[in-house]
Amino acid sequence: MIGRKALGKATALPQPVRDVYVWLNRNVGRFDPSERALPNFYVVGTQRGGTTSLFIYLLAHELVHGPRRAKGVHYYDTNFDKSVSWYRGNFPRVATLNEQAKAHGAEPAVGEGAPYYLFSPTIPGRIHAVTPGARIIAVLREPLDRAISHHNHEVKRGFETLELEAAFAAEEGRLAGEVEKLLADPTYISKPHIHHAYLSRGQYAEQLERYFALFGQENVLVLDSAALSERPEETVRVATDFLGLPPMSGVDYPLYNKREYDPVDPAIRATFGPVFEESNARLRELLPEGTISWL
Repeated sequence: MIGRKALGKATALPQPVRDVYVWLNRNVGRFDPSERALPNFYVVGTQRGGTTSLFIYLLAHELVHGPRRAKGVHYYDTNFDKSVSWYRGNFPRVATLNEQAKAHGAEPAVGEGAPYYLFSPTIPGRIHAVTPGARIIAVLREPLDRAISHHNHEVKRGFETLELEAAFAAEEGRLAGEVEKLLADPTYISKPHIHHAYLSRGQYAEQLERYFALFGQENVLVLDSAALSERPEETVRVATDFLGLPPMSGVDYPLYNKREYDPVDPAIRATFGPVFEESNARLRELLPEGTISWL
């Protein structure tokens, strides 16, 4: 992989030469995919819950590696038509990881993530089929706060034109039949399921249970979004311990993708808060006491 320093120097070069640098950085892994590692951990969500911040914090660890260009390759959702070899091409060489393991006395962690990985009903099985020994990390945010933030996010991205209450009310109709289509056709990409599942994404219990069933609950770490925001060093330490990594120090923990919003009308909380009561009750049964602050 071409290093970041080399790419930085490339910005001073003529555009055609810069284009070659960019192309090589995006495609170098395609030349030797069989020599590259697959992920051994995934940060699967939730959306607007701090997954980007967590992944960037983890990448500060010298033994943590991600894909070349971003936290997520989106192989298991929007790129699932591509081969596993294509997927491998996004990650470091096994030889490099073996050298690190010998030097540090600990196995490196290779990971990627995407918030939709938690919510999709098909993706846990896809991940398990490719990397059955992987570890899973989920970051959960209070579900109504998450839904409101999600709506604002989709409005800013241009995927939503309805006001908050109207979008929440329209969700059931928008999602009608979408899960059935996803289960029936592995190539199907559901835009409503990705962009408009504001309340449904907060039904965390059934989403976690899919991962527990496939990977074992001991291999799924559930973190609290509020704890990640308020006590990032402590929370990241829990994650690195889970991944079998030595602790790290001297790392900054800025918040990424944080946005400020107007206070929410209490009537909205009164109307939509009860939507999550059953799922939250199941979460309390599934998770050790104290895992999630808002339960």
